[in-house]
Amino acid sequence: MGNTPNKTCLKRDLARELAEYRITASPLNPEFRFEDILFEVSECRVVKANSRRQVYHLQTPAGGYFLKRSTLVRAKDRLRHFILPRRRWAEWRNLHRLRRAQVPAARPLSKGLLNIRYPLSYFVLTEQVLGAHIPMNSFENAQSLGQYAAFLHRRRVYHADLNRHNLILTPQGQFCLIDVQEVFFLPGMPDRLRIHNLGRILFNFCTLSDPEQWAAELLKGYHKGYDKRISTTAVIRAAGLHRQRHYRSRSKRCCKNSTEFAVVKSDDWKGYRRKTFQWRPMDLLQALEKGQPIKGTHVISYRGVCIKKHPRRGFHSDRCRISWKMSRALEVRGIAVPRSLGYFVINNLSCFLAEFLAERCHLNTYLSALSDEQIKRKALKKLALWLRNFHDSNVWQRDFKSSNILCQNGDFFMVDLDGVRIRRLSEPKKIYNLAQLNASLSNAITIKDRLRFYHYYSADRQPTRPQRRAVYRKVWQITLTKNTALYDFYPEKCRWQTSNEASQ
Repeated sequence: MGNTPNKTCLKRDLARELAEYRITASPLNPEFRFEDILFEVSECRVVKANSRRQVYHLQTPAGGYFLKRSTLVRAKDRLRHFILPRRRWAEWRNLHRLRRAQVPAARPLSKGLLNIRYPLSYFVLTEQVLGAHIPMNSFENAQSLGQYAAFLHRRRVYHADLNRHNLILTPQGQFCLIDVQEVFFLPGMPDRLRIHNLGRILFNFCTLSDPEQWAAELLKGYHKGYDKRISTTAVIRAAGLHRQRHYRSRSKRCCKNSTEFAVVKSDDWKGYRRKTFQWRPMDLLQALEKGQPIKGTHVISYRGVCIKKHPRRGFHSDRCRISWKMSRALEVRGIAVPRSLGYFVINNLSCFLAEFLAERCHLNTYLSALSDEQIKRKALKKLALWLRNFHDSNVWQRDFKSSNILCQNGDFFMVDLDGVRIRRLSEPKKIYNLAQLNASLSNAITIKDRLRFYHYYSADRQPTRPQRRAVYRKVWQITLTKNTALYDFYPEKCRWQTSNEASQ
């Protein structure tokens, strides 16, 4: 297993916790005794731990073992297992069926069930598989992964969660499954499921901005072992659907009880917070009273926390709640925002709390202060690539001006998140964002700087000269409709920078 153990636990504590379990050996090794293994353990480490599942790595002189223990603490988990009782030992059965089908998988040794009725707890002990996870974007392993997928599909084995953490590449060059909870044995393998499986492999093993070449290598290996052809376009489309599903599921966790977030509900206040953020209602009321204003009276700072507040009104959207959800949505997409801390409703006032960037400055201030040409060029390139990633992720800010972009230590952060929307972006909307940004930068940013910025922004698209000029005209037309004097930008005074000025 590739997870790196990160916390040591005492063997006697684990033995005491497992003493109440009824343990059964695998039919593949009926003479196996769990007590003997536990007695020989020289090192015990916790690989993964939360309220519902713990994974332990047990090291003995003869080799390593992994113990996966699950506890049904949530009501919905108990209901799910009541309706689907076979789900409890799904991984145990799948490990045995895979070995009978001659599909390499971790070797099951024993299972245990807690004798008491509540909370229901059980574990599975498997032998450690020596090897390593497959590196991301590896063209060397792309064909091998395709051949392995074809190998599974020929045996009508469908793995619904095939990712890097569930697959080990052994020193002998063989793939081995280690987490088979979501494995299904089907009477047939329709094209839809094959494409779905290959799309998941592409999503989990390739993060390239243009995955077409990697997908072609994957299918090249796949078609060596499976005759029915699949197009590269279909696999890339399936990977995109997996990505969107991943983003949605990760984003929604900020409004649920999860490993990172908690739902707050009491007589004093309600909302959501990060579990590491420990403010109480009294702390928030004190912050609202003593906070220092940053932007008008609705954005304040207090003890390293930035607070955005708005009164709740009927038939009006909750702007702070939108900011909380969008902050999480941008975070999972890799777009930098100040780290969100919580969303609360207190005294009919909604509040969005985020980390306060103490050394921040607005984008216009940051770029206007750069006098060195090389430093300014690097900053413009970094900003252009940041905006390109912003648009490639289908993120649109309806008020995309320099005052809504903060800079700290050379990094860019998007703020005013209640104006952010995630949807399929058209080219006119992208051009409108470019025009908004262009209109909110001062005359210290010359025409040459602005053209260079667009060159960096569109480098991977390689537009033709007429296409570039068409974009320039549209951006400039929109710019002239804006109140640019607020940002010390006067279009009639905007000019080219001479070589002598650049060298000074």
